[in-house]
Amino acid sequence: MANQIEFYVHHDSPEKVGRRERLGVRILIVADGSFLFAMIFSWFYLRNLNTNNAWLPKGVHSYTAASGWWAVAAFIVAAIVHRSGLAKASNRKMTSVIALLALTIGMVYQWNQMAHMPFIAQDAAGRNFYNGAYASNWVLLAGANMFHYIITIFIALGLVIRGYRASVDPVLEEWRQRTAGSWFTWCAVAGILAAFTTSFK
Repeated sequence: MANQIEFYVHHDSPEKVGRRERLGVRILIVADGSFLFAMIFSWFYLRNLNTNNAWLPKGVHSYTAASGWWAVAAFIVAAIVHRSGLAKASNRKMTSVIALLALTIGMVYQWNQMAHMPFIAQDAAGRNFYNGAYASNWVLLAGANMFHYIITIFIALGLVIRGYRASVDPVLEEWRQRTAGSWFTWCAVAGILAAFTTSFK
């Protein structure tokens, strides 16, 4: 008895594949944006509520407003650099590498901030905890930045690799560059919103 397995491959046009990928990124942006706006709402709600001065308890240190902007500066640089690569295709190899380097530096800076948080305290049993609502909210926003860095570096790395490949469909590549540009722009906007929010202590 012979078993025969047949594979049916559906060959969609590059435009159809590009539209499908763009839709996926747009859905991710909407989901990510709802989560970010919920965190921003929580920040201002708890800051203004400040029950029993629990927002930033006395003696608890906080980050400066500038540190929040430094943590997201790489998103802004990467979005601008990628946009210039979209405008001139011959520069895409260089701009993709610059964007990847900027994002890597930004992620290291954000990780360094998270590794040296000045508002961690210890209870009587020696267990660490976040001292105040400011600390808890800052950790959530920093985590959002780190999530954006991980996803965006993955995308930027893909752009670098495809930039040095010989056989890439030019139509599909154009779709992917523009789709990546949507995500880069969103991350820059999200970073600005997060930095603006953490400027209010």
